[in-house]
Amino acid sequence: MIKFVGIDLDGTLLNSDKQISEENLKAIEKLEKSGIHVTIFTGRSFVASEEYFGAISSDIPAVFQNGAFISTIKTRKVIKKVTLSYACASKIVRFAKKYALFAMLFTHFTESPDMVYDQEIPSPSNYKSYFERNAYRMVRVPDIFACIGEEIAEVAVVGDFNKIKMIEKEMDCSEFTMVLSTLFTNDNEGFVEFFGPGCGKERAFDFLLKKFGISRSESAFIGDNYNDLEALKVAGHPIVMRNDYTPAEVINVAKYVTSSNDEDGVAKAIKEYILSI
Repeated sequence: MIKFVGIDLDGTLLNSDKQISEENLKAIEKLEKSGIHVTIFTGRSFVASEEYFGAISSDIPAVFQNGAFISTIKTRKVIKKVTLSYACASKIVRFAKKYALFAMLFTHFTESPDMVYDQEIPSPSNYKSYFERNAYRMVRVPDIFACIGEEIAEVAVVGDFNKIKMIEKEMDCSEFTMVLSTLFTNDNEGFVEFFGPGCGKERAFDFLLKKFGISRSESAFIGDNYNDLEALKVAGHPIVMRNDYTPAEVINVAKYVTSSNDEDGVAKAIKEYILSI
């Protein structure tokens, strides 16, 4: 029997219009009524996710920024927080500038504006819509280093993925967690996030399993992209969305491939797979 279900947000629970369908909401409620723990997992911050929580009736926990921050969605009860040190964040930004990459600081977990940068936003870029959508949270400053506090939420780096990987090679990896959020293979432009040590959706997944006293074999995770891959690997029942862009590496780890995020794929997976075991 499955006792814990982790559900990714973008591309999974949210459809292309960035909404949670009634079918998906009903399916989540059915899981909870069945006594199954449900947790939302997202690379987004609390600030960028909060608008969707009104549709969910209960105060379930959610994992934000790839495991750096875990809290309940209604009462904001903090369950876990992992920060990036001043020294490490400064090194990452310095290396990003060395390789002519775009770097942003995420200064807070729950407050806005929280995204700070000090150079031109890359143009052209596959992430143009991302920057436009988050403009209300972004502040350009004269000197990004002056805005790095003793501890921050994360550093995001955008640009050529091969260059970004050089940062990992030149630094002590025990100081941070590097997460590839998305990668456009047409020009190798990546969006990579650097968090404090010990982050990642998979670590947050294991943390919550331990908290609830549930084994991996009794767990499921539903996701669609690269930053879900490690969580899918540790879940006893990895479930993958059949979205047009879902990478083959992600589909290959699935025990069950459901329909797309525009076809109530989460609801289908819950009904036809999770509740049928």
